[in-house]
Amino acid sequence: MPRVQPASGINSACSAKKPHQLAAIVRYVLISFILFIWTSVSKADWNVVICDNRRYVPIEDVATFYKMNLPVAIGERFRLAAPGRSFEGTNGGRDVYINGVKYVLCFPIVSKDGRTLISAMDVVKIIEPILRPQKIKNSGTVHTVILDAGHGGIDSGATGPFGKEKDAALDVVLRAKKLLQESGYQVRCTRLADVLIPLEKRAAFANRHAKAVFVSVHFNKSNNRGASGLETYCLAPRGVPSMDEENLSYSDYVQHPGHKHDSANIALATTVHAALVRNLGLIDRGVKRARFVVVRNTTIPAILIEGGFMSGTPDAGLVATPEYRQRIAECILDGVNRYKQAVTNQIPYQKPSAVVAATDPTSVPSLEKIAPVVGSKIGIESSVAQAQEALESSVKEN
Repeated sequence: MPRVQPASGINSACSAKKPHQLAAIVRYVLISFILFIWTSVSKADWNVVICDNRRYVPIEDVATFYKMNLPVAIGERFRLAAPGRSFEGTNGGRDVYINGVKYVLCFPIVSKDGRTLISAMDVVKIIEPILRPQKIKNSGTVHTVILDAGHGGIDSGATGPFGKEKDAALDVVLRAKKLLQESGYQVRCTRLADVLIPLEKRAAFANRHAKAVFVSVHFNKSNNRGASGLETYCLAPRGVPSMDEENLSYSDYVQHPGHKHDSANIALATTVHAALVRNLGLIDRGVKRARFVVVRNTTIPAILIEGGFMSGTPDAGLVATPEYRQRIAECILDGVNRYKQAVTNQIPYQKPSAVVAATDPTSVPSLEKIAPVVGSKIGIESSVAQAQEALESSVKEN
């Protein structure tokens, strides 16, 4: 049997191929090579750093995983960017802008050994569901919207020179109800008249509905007559301070029904808040975290919006107009639509909103599976145990 040189054999085989077959082979090899390089570059090895007894990751790891340019720093500020997405923040601060929308982080950004670090909790609970909403588990589609007009009856809520919060909130809900129904949603309301409904009953009412989201409508109050702007709240994750508090308390570790949908909560807050900021023209005060009864006790994705200040300028004058309240209703519809489409991966990116990004299949940094530092209690369960020990010691001492 004659010897066949490997090179000759390959050349012979190739010469027998037709031109279009050769082109197909070249394309296949090229695509395979590009995919290999892409996945190799985009794979994120999260370098977890323990700081203040808490898990942090370098901001460069965030840039790598979500395929953004490495941070560009101007003083204490930094910016990550890529087509269709961006992330801006300040060392030592909790306020960040993701795709142009303001968020208040769970914990401050810190600097350590010359590196800018962001808490793993913020990556998991804020950045991930905003930039990859299609990966949110148990989000499903949305058939029903539960609308909750804040306050009512003897509870007027905030008051201003042009009226009461309870009336403005109900008017927005009635307008949003009509728009949502016209768009094919089933709509249920916690109140349709000037009556007081206990907060626990509002949450229980919402929990009777499947494939639903919950939107509570409020207007803000402040002793500062110049207060202005829009806020949107969702449930603070377990182990995260509520609202603008900096220090954790034992109550921050309590597990609530709403924690089942931490990721969906922030995604829904993102799309609705972005619509409000984009269309109402008031100051963006950010997406924030709290433990209001109506968001912590619900078993469906839930948010609470503050559509401006009843006593602020120019807010109060705007809230008093039917046109402004109609625009809030339209924003609720827009936000629910965008949320529904984003979690099912059916919408192209439209700034500012939730965005489908980072197709890397690898996961974000784990909050529990990373080995803790010896002598440190950094897991949620161990922190709860630590808080319980401190509480029991305090009782014994007293």
